[in-house]
Amino acid sequence: MYNHLFTVPEPSDLWEDEINPKSEVLYPNAVVDPSVKGLCDVKDVDKWKSNAAFQFERFGYFVVDTDTTYDLSSGQGSLVFNRTVSLKEEEFKKDKSDAEQAALEKRRAEQKAQLEAKEARMRIAPENLFREAAEFVGKYSQYDSEGIPTHDAEGEALTKSAMKTLKKEQVKHVKALAKAGKK
Repeated sequence: MYNHLFTVPEPSDLWEDEINPKSEVLYPNAVVDPSVKGLCDVKDVDKWKSNAAFQFERFGYFVVDTDTTYDLSSGQGSLVFNRTVSLKEEEFKKDKSDAEQAALEKRRAEQKAQLEAKEARMRIAPENLFREAAEFVGKYSQYDSEGIPTHDAEGEALTKSAMKTLKKEQVKHVKALAKAGKK
């Protein structure tokens, strides 16, 4: 099985130190389903044409290599396969530095917090949006019959354009609730 030649995505001038020691892995005693043998006769292997291709579970897609010596009539010889497409994540991608792991955990925590905030917002009725939503709490002191703020926290009346913008925000919330099937 061939893997990436280098341990880094872009080799530098020190490319000899960045060569992946696991770029070629041989499994001389691998076990293959007996049905594969019937499709891998040495007479059918040719370096000038496409050889038989197989998908081996959890590893990827393989083709019969020209080094195959298996003779179907005698049942003797060896089968050699080369992986052409991997189905599992490469090893070097799994090895992350502490900084990369910390950044990944931070991003996951941020995504979780955003999801929880979205779910919390989806539980708010449209008429209570400006009273209960985290981004609006404490910003307004008075509301009309539909729940649209009419005065800011200091008691100053809001302009008509500000109230119109807030009404659009409420309509957007109603649409989000309808899309989620909550209204």
